[in-house]
Amino acid sequence: MKTNLTIIAFSICTVLTPIVPLVLIAVVAIILDTCFGIWKSIRKAGWKSIRSRRLSHTISKTLLYSGAIVFVFLLEKYVVADILGHFIAIDLLMTKAFTTFCVYTEVKSINESYFSVTGINVWDKFVKFAKRSKEQLDDLK
Repeated sequence: MKTNLTIIAFSICTVLTPIVPLVLIAVVAIILDTCFGIWKSIRKAGWKSIRSRRLSHTISKTLLYSGAIVFVFLLEKYVVADILGHFIAIDLLMTKAFTTFCVYTEVKSINESYFSVTGINVWDKFVKFAKRSKEQLDDLK
């Protein structure tokens, strides 16, 4: 029985190996968002504002995002891959797009926390920087 469970566990790990980096990226984004949220909470209301119930949402969010990424991966790999493969040659496109959406959501939350404390919108500054860089590249051509 123990051998069968070991074989099943290794089989599941083997199937899920391609998405480990994507799940780790999402988890790092969640951890960064949590750190910025704690920083914002401490700056606005002091140490008394930190509650374990609010921090427990981080665990549920991590499990939700990880589970959703695994679900999208399994759906793509075993249901949609043949159809999608005829049109697009990018592996795991749906899974990567979903992970990007999850990370984008966390980055927006990080930006909101940072803006709430400092009054500086990092996203707007990044967009202005990108536009200036594009203009300078166009001038060089």
